[in-house]
Amino acid sequence: MLKNAFSYSASTESIKVVAQNIEGIEIGFKMLGTGTTASTLATTIAHSSAVKLTVGGEIETLITHADLFVLDYILYDILNKGFKPAYLMTTTTDNTYGFLTTFLPVELTTDKEVYLNIDYTGVANADTFWLDIKVVYGDKPFPAKPIALRYITFNAATNFSEYDMSVAGKRLIGLLVFGTTIPATTTDTYSVSELKILVKREEKAHMTWLSMMPIPIETEDTVAWAIADNYRFFDCHDDPIPADDLKISTKSITATDAVRVIGLYI
Repeated sequence: MLKNAFSYSASTESIKVVAQNIEGIEIGFKMLGTGTTASTLATTIAHSSAVKLTVGGEIETLITHADLFVLDYILYDILNKGFKPAYLMTTTTDNTYGFLTTFLPVELTTDKEVYLNIDYTGVANADTFWLDIKVVYGDKPFPAKPIALRYITFNAATNFSEYDMSVAGKRLIGLLVFGTTIPATTTDTYSVSELKILVKREEKAHMTWLSMMPIPIETEDTVAWAIADNYRFFDCHDDPIPADDLKISTKSITATDAVRVIGLYI
């Protein structure tokens, strides 16, 4: 346990992680409600603008906490890693507690210094917020190249526009795509209507929003599903794509709002 009930109201310092066979890091948050307005999952998962892991002084992973929450469902159901997020929100009753737990995949064996940093942006309708961080270690060494998570953000464009997602020495095993605007019952507008993957200018994949994988969340979990509905996943872990010279190209239908694309690399 690196942090236990650590009062959390500002960006954490760089927390040193003992460099053994690191499988992943559990990130837990507990909050005390105001007793006036209930907390929501959407605002709680967005409490952190960045979760960053550095190895030997180099950034290995950089992801928003909201994206990590959604990605955990993919990691568990599709890639058989970590666990599904767990959460409970506060109510309008005074002195009620809520919690949220997510999992950051690492799969790293190294003798280099490893540090974790979590940037805090605040949580509405909570009087107090606590942070728990626990490292999960494996019994055996992991491959030389750990899982890396990187993201880019941009405004959608109605014509195909290219964005660099290269990571030297890595291979892409999946893309998590967030679009602010998605189709609805009476509208057919998209922040991401089509997406291409290009390696050294050669097209390796071309897909539409609807052809990409929805997030595997039970429909009964309507709260999490309402968040995950704005995400899609492209899975290539069985046939990884070289990422030394990797670009994506996207286009929208009508929308010009925010898009985030999160790459999973090994």
